[in-house]
This record gives sequence, C-alpha cells and structure tokens, in this order.
Amino acid sequence: MIGVPRRLVYLLMEAAILVALSGLPALSATLSGFVRAESDGETLPYANVTLRGAPMGAVTNQKGYYVIPGIPAGTYDVLFTYVGYRQEVRSVKLTQDQDLTLTVELRSQAVKLDAIDVRAGRSGLVVEPSKLTMQTRELASVPSIAEADVFRAVQALPGVSSLSDFSSGLYVRGGSPDQNLILLDDIDVYNPNHLFGFFSTFIVDAVKTVDLQKSGYPARYGGRLSSLLDVHNRDGNRKEFAGIIRSSIIATSATLEGPWRRGSWMLAGRHTYIAPLARAAKIDLPYRFYDLQGRFNFDPGANDRTSLSYYSGSDRLNWNKPGLDILLDWGNDTWSAQWTHVLNSRLFSHFVLGRSLFDSQAIIAFHEFKAKMLNRIRDVSMKGNLSYVPSTTHLFDFGAEAKALTFSFRRESGAEDKLTFNYDGIYGAMYGQESWKIAPGWQVQSGLRLDYYSKGDYLRLGPRLSVRREMNATTAIHATYGRYSQFLNLVSQEGASFADMWFPVDRTLAPGGADHYILGLDLGPYEKLDLSIEGYYKPYRNVVEFSQEFTRSLVSPDAKMNQLFNSGKGVAYGTDVYVRNRIAGFEGWIGYSWGVTERTIPNYNFGHTYHPNYDRRQQVVLMQDRSIGRRWKLNLSFRYGTGEPVTLAVGRYTVRDINGREHDTVLEGEKNAYRLPAYHRLDLGFIKHFQCGSVGIEPNIQIINVYNRKNVYIRSYDMTKNPATYDDVHMIPFLPTIGVNVSF
Repeated sequence: MIGVPRRLVYLLMEAAILVALSGLPALSATLSGFVRAESDGETLPYANVTLRGAPMGAVTNQKGYYVIPGIPAGTYDVLFTYVGYRQEVRSVKLTQDQDLTLTVELRSQAVKLDAIDVRAGRSGLVVEPSKLTMQTRELASVPSIAEADVFRAVQALPGVSSLSDFSSGLYVRGGSPDQNLILLDDIDVYNPNHLFGFFSTFIVDAVKTVDLQKSGYPARYGGRLSSLLDVHNRDGNRKEFAGIIRSSIIATSATLEGPWRRGSWMLAGRHTYIAPLARAAKIDLPYRFYDLQGRFNFDPGANDRTSLSYYSGSDRLNWNKPGLDILLDWGNDTWSAQWTHVLNSRLFSHFVLGRSLFDSQAIIAFHEFKAKMLNRIRDVSMKGNLSYVPSTTHLFDFGAEAKALTFSFRRESGAEDKLTFNYDGIYGAMYGQESWKIAPGWQVQSGLRLDYYSKGDYLRLGPRLSVRREMNATTAIHATYGRYSQFLNLVSQEGASFADMWFPVDRTLAPGGADHYILGLDLGPYEKLDLSIEGYYKPYRNVVEFSQEFTRSLVSPDAKMNQLFNSGKGVAYGTDVYVRNRIAGFEGWIGYSWGVTERTIPNYNFGHTYHPNYDRRQQVVLMQDRSIGRRWKLNLSFRYGTGEPVTLAVGRYTVRDINGREHDTVLEGEKNAYRLPAYHRLDLGFIKHFQCGSVGIEPNIQIINVYNRKNVYIRSYDMTKNPATYDDVHMIPFLPTIGVNVSF
C-alpha cells in the first residue's frame, strides 16, 4: 500500500513538470478554441473537430473547448461537426510554432423535429465507458406524467431502474440512490425530489446536458459507489432575449434567457397549483412545491469564463385538522461560482466554489402527543482541475477538492424520548489521470484518486484503468476497472422524500467500498442503427442497512454509527444492451438489461443473503420519436420489468396488546424471496407545433398507461378473513393529460 501513494506523488510531479514545460516554445503549430451554437451562443460539449486529410483531431470538453497540438506547418481544412448541426469547414494556414485560436459557431440543421439523440461513447483521447448524454430537447421528448422530468428521462435508459410510478429515484446497476453522485454545475445535490419522490427537482428547460456514467467513472469524481449523474445548467442565450413557458395539469414553469454585455443569463422558475386543484375537487391537500434555477455568465477576457449558478427548491405540506396537525417541509439550496481559464492553448483550468444544503423537518401532533424529526446536511466545497494536452496522443488531468460537511439529526417522540446527532467532518481528495493513444486504434486511460475523511482518519485509494481498442471504423471493445469509496449513508423511505436521513461514517463504521469491472463492445455508427453491449461485475464492501433497534428507539443519545447501521457485503452483476435506431422515420433507442443484486449483512435478515427490492432481474425499454408531417410529433415509450422482490406472509398468529385485546397478524416468510407480478406500461405523447410570428406554440397530449395495466405497488393482507386474503394497491392507471408549451 505504501507504493501506491508514492505513485500518485510521481504522477502529480510529472503533471507539474508538464505544466512548466507548456510555457516553452512549441516545435509545431497548435489549433484551439471554442465551438458554439449560432442560434444562442451556447457552447457545444463533445463536438468533433478534425483536420481533413490528416489523422488529427479533437473532441470539445464539457465547456466546449478543444485543442489540437503538434500540427505540421501547412494549409488545412478544419471540419467541425455536431449532431443536429450543419458541418462547418474552415480553411487555415499554419506556420511552425504558431498558436492559432479558432472559435466557430455551428448552425442548427432542422432535418427532423426535435429528433432524439442520446449519445453513447465518443472519439478523442478520453475513454468513457457506460456513459450516455442527454440534452434539453431529449429530456423534454420523453413521455411523462404531467411534467417533463429529468430523472424520469434518465430512468428510461438501460441499466437504470425505478421502484414504482411514484418514485423518481435512480437505481443504477444494482446501486441504491445514495450511491449516485448527483452534481448540478459541479456541486452535490443530496435530495433532488418533489411530491414525495414523484418528480425530480431540476427544470428541464434550464438544463443544458445530463451526463450519466453508469459505472467506471474517471478519477476526477469520487465519494459514491455506483454512478455519476452530472447535470449542467444552460449558459443562457448570448444573442437575444428568449424564453419558454410550459403549463401542465399540476404546475407551470418559465425559463427566460438573454445576453448581457460580456456574457449571458438564464433564470427559470416552477410552481405547482395542486392545492387549488384539490380544493376544486373538494379535497383538502394544502401542499405546494417550487423551484428557482438560474445562471449568470461573465467573460472578463478572451481566455476567461466565469459563472454563478443557483438552485432553490422546496416542498411543504401543512395540514391543520382538529386533533391532528402535520407539517412536512423539505428542500435543497445550492450555489456555485465557477472560473474557467485558458492558461495557454494546451492548458485548460476550471475552479469551483460552492455550497449545498438539504434541510427537512416532519412534525406530527395529535391530542397531547407530538413527534418531530429534523435532518440537515451542509456541504461547502472547493474544487480545481487542470487539463494539459502536450500532444495529440496525450491528455493529463489532475486536481483536488475539499468539503466541509456538517450533519445534524434530531428526533423527538413525546416529552421524554429525544435523540440528537451532530457530526462534522472534512472530506478531501486529490487525483491524477492520463489519457494516452499508445498506438493506432489503442487508447489507455489510467488514473489514481486519494480520498480522505476526517471522522475516523480514513484514507482510501481509488485506482482507475480503462482500455479501448478500435478494431475498425465500426467496431470497438473496451475494458474498465475502478475502485470507489463512500463516506456517508442514506436512510430512505420509498415515497417519503421528507424522511430521507443522511448519516456520515465514524470510527465505528467503516466507509463503503466497491470495485467496478466492465467489458463492452460498440458497433457503429451505421446508417440505421448503433449497438452497445456492456457486462459489469461490482463487489461491494461495508454496505449498510438501518438497524431495527434505532427504529424502536432503543439506542442512547451518544450511540455510535455501528449501533445505527448493520454493515456487510454485496454484489451486483449483469449486462446492458443499448440499440440506437433510425428506421422508417423513427428515431430513439431500445434497451435491455439483465442484472442480479445481492446483499449479505450480519444481524440483518438473520445474516442470510437476500435481494434488495430494487433487484429488477430483467428490463426492456423502448423509446421512439417520430415526426408526422410538418407539424406533428409522436413520442412513444414502452417499459417492461421483472416484478420487484417482496416479502410475503407464510402464516398467521394471534397477539395480545397491553389492553388484553387479541388480533391476528402475519408471519413473514424469507425476506424478498417472492416477486410481485411483472411491470409493463405503454405511454404515448402527441405534440403539434404552430408558429405565430416569433412565438412557437405546442399543445400536447400525454397518454400514460395506454392499455390500463394494473401494476402492483403494494400487496397487503386482510387478516379479518380466514384464510387471510391479500389486496393490491395499483400504480397509475390509464391517465391522459394535456399541456401547452409557448416559446419566444
């Protein structure tokens, strides 16, 4: 183990030397710049830049920046391409030692109306296994229940599971929701849910891109065991004032954007009107949620980009009834300040300072009894990353991050039973990574991350290695290994976002750990379809389940974390198949997933191995988009999943309460040894586009569960009958909804 930190030091020293050498005169020309959209000036991440007639090129990074070093002197045609935009060709004449900046704007190519494009994998130096990217128009195109939703769109990707129609939680390749690193403009978001988990918090029109890396994410990211969901806000229109308003049956959102001297701005808001709708239906439901999301950009100079992002969202249910008062209040508040600086054409830097706050409270009072639960997590973060491109075959990334974390939890039940936890800690990390084209068709990406958490003085090393082999123009294979650590745990109750409770590790509870092994095959691009197949294997260490003793209030206020959690091991393995199609006017994807998830935790389920309730053995998803004529668009979504594991009763017995009254209850069988019936559902969406001058109007109809499948949500037993019978609570039935979008 001693040699591994030394290797990290050597890697960082090598990177520092390369940075110093970057200031020396180059022996050949360098071409660099930004790629933007002509319509609004937004930067275009992952655009391709190639030199015609030369085996040289680059892919823009997340900020839209590219660099091609080591170009021999001469005249070249530079090709800029991006899906959905016209190819741009610029002719340049380069001399020896020249450092030329070439920024271009691409014009959109409206061949089809908002065709879906979810990209898997890219060319260039960086190896990105298991990564899929969605943009604003893809997020808005997925049929949804009332509201376009970021997480619902992500749930439609192969390898991602959900528990029910009422949950926007992400269960990625056998991982639980707390094992996903969710970032909004590089800052952690801890509970991005509305309406008790029914919707996610982000406003789709305010989002520029969503990158999901299902496994094997690179050394720049850490602190979670399962996946990375990287959400980026729109910069805002740099050319003219614009906006879009979406209205559905439960909420209205508005996104406005425009230029500002040397930058741009974007502001979005959403508010629900569930309460007045409920009153109109003579239902008392005093509930509301809101979102406020924005970004302000300022460019101090040609090589500098600064931005300030903000998000605030809150849910509140305040129900006052004679003899019963309920207050449920939870929400997120985040901000981040970012500075991107091009030190020179080959050295790109990005720095972030931000804060994230999740706060929740639940108060229930009836007669003379009152119960209260409060939970808060505060995260103040600093991050820095440097990317250096010494040649067309090498890319170095290195950086560090630091977090000041504060956790607090308080529970009161009556006048006597009180439990309080207050923890604070420092999380730090440093990393280095090299991406290297070692030979034609061969790419190797190696990295090392060092994580530290102060409560327990935990030091964890995370080596990362990816290899990609391009067999020919349409066939490639890749293999990835990564080690990951997690220093906090979530106690989550399905359908009750306000009850999510975050707890850190301490000296008594070791951090969670996981290894990712991935092997994949990519076929394409072809004219009609592309195919990606990936197999994965993930052994887990120190995964936890909440102890029943805590639930029963049998722990003392000075309890340690190992008294709150039972810790054990687990494994997840499976295969994902992803097919992108462009056939008969339909564009979209077909996904198939097969996976197994197991946990073995002492003092939980009698120490026996079990499948958690998110173990969906097989899943099929079909997402299609088709233009009908010049104005109509059809969205189609079909999903199938093996029934989720459930614990069923094997018998009944009689118990007597403290008042001497007897009643029957069930005797539960082996944990999650049975499965509910299979889940499947077909959704359709119809959108018609009108243009009235500069205003676009899109009325839409969403039909959820077209054939009214009765998918089981909860199976409960009626003990008043002998023999006992069970009743099923079903998920969303056949449900048509309407809405309208107005853009200007």
